[in-house]
Amino acid sequence: MNVQAAMVRAILEKHHAYEWTVQGFGFIRTKLADVGRIHVWNSRLAVPKVSTMHTHPWPLKSTIISGELINQRFRIALHEEQREDEPGMPYLHSRIKTGEGGGLIGDVTPVEIVSLCPEVYIAGQSYEQAPYEIHRSIPQDGTVTLLERPQGPPLEEASVFWPAGTEWVSAEPRVAYPADIRPVIEYALNRWAAA
Repeated sequence: MNVQAAMVRAILEKHHAYEWTVQGFGFIRTKLADVGRIHVWNSRLAVPKVSTMHTHPWPLKSTIISGELINQRFRIALHEEQREDEPGMPYLHSRIKTGEGGGLIGDVTPVEIVSLCPEVYIAGQSYEQAPYEIHRSIPQDGTVTLLERPQGPPLEEASVFWPAGTEWVSAEPRVAYPADIRPVIEYALNRWAAA
């Protein structure tokens, strides 16, 4: 087990000593002052019909500590790509204020989205994401990731995308309670031990 994985496992085993929030995409997270955040993924925490396609307000590196995750990237179709033989997917786009108390802050505009090749990552592998890149995370339940981002004042805006003809559903974070935390971490640790 490498140093990062050992640090994350020690935190999960003493999870009661940390503050956790639930992110509506389907994970609990705790902030690490000098590193970033630990995410423990479990779909039972996802907000029903949550809008998952988004950008980030900063560049990031995500390392899969245990489990497996698909990082699905997208891009906005160029006008000349919007052809009948290979149409983009019709989506709506807006800006959001991220974090607690956030929400839509910009105009809603239609866009055509093109899906890129899915990227599959397993324990020990990492990927990087630029702020302008559109993506969606598709993890297996019990996956644990370590998200690292640059130090500095947090930026508060990102982009969100959702299928045309539907409503945007927020993934706004909320306080995690022991009933949220304990079963999710126990499940993740059991999967990690079985791997």
